[in-house]
Amino acid sequence: MAKVSSLGISSFITQIAIVLVMAVTNNILVSYGAQSKYGAEIPLTTIGITMKVNQIVSAVLLGLATGVQPVFGYNYGSGQKDRVKKAYRIIVTVSTVMLILAFFVFQFAPMSIVRLFGSESEMYNEFAVKCFRIFLLACPINGLQMATGIFFQAIGKPTQATVLSLSRQIVYLLPATVLLPMALGVEGALWAGPLADVLAFITTLVMLKLYWKKI
Repeated sequence: MAKVSSLGISSFITQIAIVLVMAVTNNILVSYGAQSKYGAEIPLTTIGITMKVNQIVSAVLLGLATGVQPVFGYNYGSGQKDRVKKAYRIIVTVSTVMLILAFFVFQFAPMSIVRLFGSESEMYNEFAVKCFRIFLLACPINGLQMATGIFFQAIGKPTQATVLSLSRQIVYLLPATVLLPMALGVEGALWAGPLADVLAFITTLVMLKLYWKKI
């Protein structure tokens, strides 16, 4: 049970962190939105749409990464490390390509998504577009962190998997969501997204550099 729990804790942390981030972000946007021209309702509604769409994309990537776990685990256990690394490269490449496609939609056609949820006033549409373009600005690099967390989980490295699970949501995103609006106003909560993505990406690269040769 201890072994199972240690390997599963990173996924548990990821899910709990999503709830915490949404709660904090919603409260921050209501507070700072009320002081802006957008009011409290528009930022709250539009960030909800943005996060839900991002979760759908993330769920697809998580499904791919989770699906390849048996490939990682079986080949790692049988000593076929080259196959493990090849599978990892494939899943990171596929995830990144999918996120790049999503990025182009988020940046150049965000209203096509917003309209699915119903477009309202000009002010509403303006902030909704900002949500997609700013909050998801660095989404193409998220595939590496997600795939690497699952990768470490699959080869029996719970500590590394847990560190990566904590890094983006808890260590970087939550503090940035609280601090940036103090300087940038309501839009600061949006810039917390790409900042956390970049910092989590760097953290992932550092951990890969430390453990890749050992693997």
